[in-house]
Amino acid sequence: MSEAIFRVDVTKQQFVFSAAHFITFAGDICERIHGHNWGVRASVEGPLDENRYVVDFIALRDAVLKETNHFDHHVLLPSNHAEIKVTRDETETTARFRERRWVFPNEDCLILPVVNTTAEEIARVLAERVIEKTKSQFGSALSWIEVAVDENCGQWGVCRIPWPSE
Repeated sequence: MSEAIFRVDVTKQQFVFSAAHFITFAGDICERIHGHNWGVRASVEGPLDENRYVVDFIALRDAVLKETNHFDHHVLLPSNHAEIKVTRDETETTARFRERRWVFPNEDCLILPVVNTTAEEIARVLAERVIEKTKSQFGSALSWIEVAVDENCGQWGVCRIPWPSE
């Protein structure tokens, strides 16, 4: 008989953030800035603990909710794009793509460690941040975390990464 594999999934109506972004595609096309009401779902896999659950639903829910709230009502900008250059001074954040330029108040921007602000990259950032928030509580027994980000009612970008062992 094979050993059972267990997973916890959390998806809540509150796991939504409204944010603007723009991406590049097809090599040199930069789309117009626009917004989404992004939805989020998170899953972790691992063995059952002494309480007979993988992790506490509430702790995972709270970590995901904290991060979705952090993203809410921001312009999402990439820090690692080859052609989108993002700079910041005391009050304003400027994004440039070739001859195009956008200027925002600093507090309206969230600069992410991504190449492009796609749903897939945002899912990775959220997964890494949930790990940071829960690692000390959840320990190293988990196998992986998966975060899915829905940008348009059924268009999901998903990132699954190994749970850090230490």
